[in-house]
Amino acid sequence: MLGLDQSDLTLRIGTIAALSIYSAVGLLLLGILLLRYIRHHKDRRRRAVTEIWRPILAECVVEVPDTLPPLTTRDHLVLLYLWNHCYESIRGDARENLKELARRTGTDRFAKDLLHTRLLRRRLLAIVTLGHLQERSIWNELAAMLQADNPFVSLVAAKALLHIDAKAAVPLIVPVISTRKDWSPLKVVAIFEPAGADIAAKAIAEAACLATPEIGSRLIRHLAATQSQHALPPLRALLQKGSPPDDVLSACLFLFGECSDPRDVVTIRAHLSHPTWYVRLQAASALGKVGTEEDEARLIALLDDEHWWVRYRAAEALSHLPWMTAQRLTSLYDRLNTVESQEQLVSFIAQSKMNAPDTFPLAPPHARTA
Repeated sequence: MLGLDQSDLTLRIGTIAALSIYSAVGLLLLGILLLRYIRHHKDRRRRAVTEIWRPILAECVVEVPDTLPPLTTRDHLVLLYLWNHCYESIRGDARENLKELARRTGTDRFAKDLLHTRLLRRRLLAIVTLGHLQERSIWNELAAMLQADNPFVSLVAAKALLHIDAKAAVPLIVPVISTRKDWSPLKVVAIFEPAGADIAAKAIAEAACLATPEIGSRLIRHLAATQSQHALPPLRALLQKGSPPDDVLSACLFLFGECSDPRDVVTIRAHLSHPTWYVRLQAASALGKVGTEEDEARLIALLDDEHWWVRYRAAEALSHLPWMTAQRLTSLYDRLNTVESQEQLVSFIAQSKMNAPDTFPLAPPHARTA
């Protein structure tokens, strides 16, 4: 009897377990089907709203239509994405028409309500929209968001402030740039786009001077993306005050080379014998872009540097000098006394011969003066 009871109990447990598994699988499949239905319904609704409003937004490039279709809350969310995409795709007076459309549809009020939602995606959408609308009534809220724990919120808020009033926003943003380690330098350069490259360059350079060496050096290196000379005066002033950390000094020399301003040649030359090897490396690289004919001897001397990378960059800089030819590099190779210095020139000689025309000038062109 005891054996039969145990067998019956085992059978019941197995039956219950099987039913539980089948029920769980069934519920899982039901959940998947429900999610697919909801997603399909949302996609269909999004397509319907897009088909209605995209032609209207295109028409706004010329003028705002007199009559506009009604909007539900969900439809308005889709419109925000479309509106911002269209706003960022056009320039000039057409943007004013889009702002008029936003006011007539209550987009400014809707975006303000979204600003306090718990969903991060909708909050970011609201910040971007209000920035494009140049909504000054939320200036203080956006300024407070610069200190937000979430780096995406703080970066988007900074760009919105620059859209609203670039001149007033820069003094607020510069101190924040110098303290936030979670802001990518590339993103920092990107957020200053509404202010223009010159304002961006000056603001980032000033922030780099205030920042820690780690953050400051990263910001300076990314200043080359702005292609603006306005970044140079703050950095020149920084070097004149004293000797900055090696990372910052190296980054400054890199930027001086990228900007190729003859006024920085003296500073670059002064650091060719710096005790830190990567500072010498950047000085050599920069001199190849902005140096004069008299700097050729300085670069040749660096071919005997104790550090391999310094020798390599010196050889590269020599090959980039405007008057340098394959014949001149070959002649220089023959005059060098050490194997270490000669080996650096081999690849650049070969490259020069590949890129050179059939004939070479026998003498360098008139040298530039600093």
